[in-house]
Amino acid sequence: MTEWNKLVSLLEDNAPGAYMAAEMTENGYAEHQFRMGAGAHNTYSLSKSVTSCAVGILEAEGKLKDTDTLYSHISGYFPQGYDKKWESVRLCDIMRHRTGVGPEANVDIDVMDFWADGHDDFASYVLGLPIVHEPGQGPFVYCDTNYYLIGLVVEKISGMTLAEFLQQRMFNVLRWRGHAWGSCPKNHTLGGTGLFATARDLCAYGLMLACGGEFEGRRILTPEWIEKARGERGQYGYGFTNSSTGRYFITGGAYGQCVYIFPEKRLSLCVLGHDMPLDLIRKEIIPLYLD
Repeated sequence: MTEWNKLVSLLEDNAPGAYMAAEMTENGYAEHQFRMGAGAHNTYSLSKSVTSCAVGILEAEGKLKDTDTLYSHISGYFPQGYDKKWESVRLCDIMRHRTGVGPEANVDIDVMDFWADGHDDFASYVLGLPIVHEPGQGPFVYCDTNYYLIGLVVEKISGMTLAEFLQQRMFNVLRWRGHAWGSCPKNHTLGGTGLFATARDLCAYGLMLACGGEFEGRRILTPEWIEKARGERGQYGYGFTNSSTGRYFITGGAYGQCVYIFPEKRLSLCVLGHDMPLDLIRKEIIPLYLD
């Protein structure tokens, strides 16, 4: 039984909420649908790594650096009376969720009623919060709107929304189909969540990363950016989490949406569903792909 077949068998036996699983290499693609459902699924926070790729594309073109300050790009979005310490927050701090804000910045776009809470202007709300820790050095405060802010930077530089920019520069190259990305009341791409995509398209995304930024002979990202974005071993990077060994890295979202990236094998796996057994996959399936 192959690694792929063992993954499918494990999910059939242990994942009543599984939607899809898929595997892609440069030589082929396989997928398994466990039950009928939507073609494209909400990837939730997996969206964050996709957003970070836009920064990688622009950095390769010399249009920004991940060490740039947020303020240098979108000063016009800062509300009156903002904490001046925001001016030292860098893009890399934002993508690592270490801006220096407190836990009240954790705006969960997927579940909050931002109209009732008066947070319909996401940028104004977040940028109006105080910086209570040293930017880049303080605690990890996970926040969907961090990657919303990154999307605003991409929009400012490119003249397109984040979704439009990545459509042209990445999704079309990967031949994505049937995807969609939510926007805020001001029509800015959510960035940190709300990306709907198919298992096949997410596998193509993972394969591109596994192959050092290339897909079918076309370069999207540099190997140097991917190495930086995946993070230190066992740590969170720019929307990705590196494994403790560094032999693979992952990007995932709520309820168990996950893409596994294996550079050594030039292979990617994708699982989509509700309450997916990621710990079981990590213990029983991932080692098979590392042999």
